[in-house]
Amino acid sequence: MIPNIPTGMEGLLGVDFFTYVLPWLLTFAIVYGITSHIGDKGIPQSKAARVIIALVLAFIVAPIMGPWVTVFMGIIGSLVIVVAGLLVFIVFLEIMGIKSVREVTDKEGKTLKGRFSIFETHGIAFAIIFIIIGALVFISSGGLQALGWSMPIELVYNWPLIFFLIIIALAIWWMSSEK
Repeated sequence: MIPNIPTGMEGLLGVDFFTYVLPWLLTFAIVYGITSHIGDKGIPQSKAARVIIALVLAFIVAPIMGPWVTVFMGIIGSLVIVVAGLLVFIVFLEIMGIKSVREVTDKEGKTLKGRFSIFETHGIAFAIIFIIIGALVFISSGGLQALGWSMPIELVYNWPLIFFLIIIALAIWWMSSEK
């Protein structure tokens, strides 16, 4: 009798590897890395104590991480697309040379007008936009369902469309309000 030979990564490692072992390893590595880099020699200074702390926290987190694995996989996949789009957007803004004029006070107290990047002038607005995009990625990846909050499935799958329509409406409003 010939045994079944597993094929692919999931066949070799099993589904439980991605559900429990990978989050355990990630938690162990993060906790050990953080405790090793705090202070001059790490806190605590004993390497064995840092390993024990990382092991205990990894075993505490491992059973909890099962439902979150699919959420994290969705978030990572969506964030790659979003970050690539944002980088293209930033490159286009810089290529077009869009600058904002702002008054600046120098060391002598003189007020000067200067041209600055749009990201420097409107940093808070861009931060709010990036936070909203991050929240939408979290929601569309199933983050609310993993937290135990239920939303209508139609709304969950239509978040990107709703966000895109809002962006189009804001762009039309902005272009029509220019004088």
